Amino acid sequence: MDKILLICHDVPSLSVGATLPLYHMIRLLHKDYSIDLVCFDSDTYPISSISDYIHSYNLLYIPTYSSITDQLIYTAKNMVCIDNLKKHSFLNYYYNDSMSKTINKTIDDNDYSAIITDMPMAFYVKNTSIPKIVYAFDAVSDYQYNMYKKSDNLTSKLYWYANYIKTRNYEKTYNNFDRCILVNMEDKKLLSRHVNCPINVIPNGVDIEYFKNNSCDYSRKLVFLGDMSTPPNNDAIKYFINDVYPRVLDEYNVDFYIVGRNPSEYVKSLDGESIHVTGTVDDVREYLHPGVIFVTPMVSGTGIKNKVLEAMSMQLAVVSTSRGISGINAINQENYLLADTPEEFSSSIIKLLEDNDYYNYISSNARRFVEDNYSWDSSINQLKEIIESVIHDDNGLNY
Repeated sequence: MDKILLICHDVPSLSVGATLPLYHMIRLLHKDYSIDLVCFDSDTYPISSISDYIHSYNLLYIPTYSSITDQLIYTAKNMVCIDNLKKHSFLNYYYNDSMSKTINKTIDDNDYSAIITDMPMAFYVKNTSIPKIVYAFDAVSDYQYNMYKKSDNLTSKLYWYANYIKTRNYEKTYNNFDRCILVNMEDKKLLSRHVNCPINVIPNGVDIEYFKNNSCDYSRKLVFLGDMSTPPNNDAIKYFINDVYPRVLDEYNVDFYIVGRNPSEYVKSLDGESIHVTGTVDDVREYLHPGVIFVTPMVSGTGIKNKVLEAMSMQLAVVSTSRGISGINAINQENYLLADTPEEFSSSIIKLLEDNDYYNYISSNARRFVEDNYSWDSSINQLKEIIESVIHDDNGLNY
């Protein structure tokens, strides 16, 4: 059985989109490969959820900071060492001398057939000769460039432009890898401008048994789901609150739920009579009852939106912008409703509120669409093909 070293910036979890494919890789491929895990541990996600599927694991605690200043101080302190000078990892939050030594020792002590790393940890193994894959997920530098362009003050522009330059240079690290994996064809086009290694696109899947609506509760409400500390999700909420929701309230008195961890101060300030900010919840399915209209008013961000697939799997009607549905090959007015203007968005919601038969048509089609196209078994089988091609030096795959 081939041995694989998996390197992650945190414990792979169902709760974090960036580690979701790796969580399912461990779960579905543990019978095909002996998997060792080396990762940071933010003390947020339990290793117990995957420990039965891995041969060994080595965790190194990493603190989490909410303020940019604290993050920079932590990063600067870790940068000052000879090992980091060799790696040229400038202002990388995930550089840690102990982690570097742990990864090097793990590689030296084992005979690995391949190494798989997520995007933040790629620099640790860029120079190893072992066949290696970077699960980059999306084109992060493009997102940062878009944030730079839309910033409305000098400080913000300088911050996002500096991050864009740093990340674009970092993404060139992928050229040292045998394969790079993304979840969206559009991100492949963007990344191919400065990354030359073979890039494969594997769409994220959804656990269709876990995200299955067995609830008898029926409620008409609007729900947005996501990590509420991120700029794209905050941008989406601002757009919805300012331009869409008032139009809906003019016609219907329907509550709006903002569900997700780490709400920003702006999001917290919205909590009131008809807008409900939940913060972290134990189980998001409790807010995804039959009858819910799931809104994805994304105006920024990259990658594929797992929350959209999960909502579709829960047999909910989804209203989304083009940005929110990007990377998901669904059909407008059959599997979901596309709405790129405030008028389209509000009218789509109102139509779903008024017409139960239309709601049921869209929501039932959404569930069937996910069942037919976005199972994790299919996605991980594609990953297995890539792993085998890298181990056996076969570059014939072209998806």
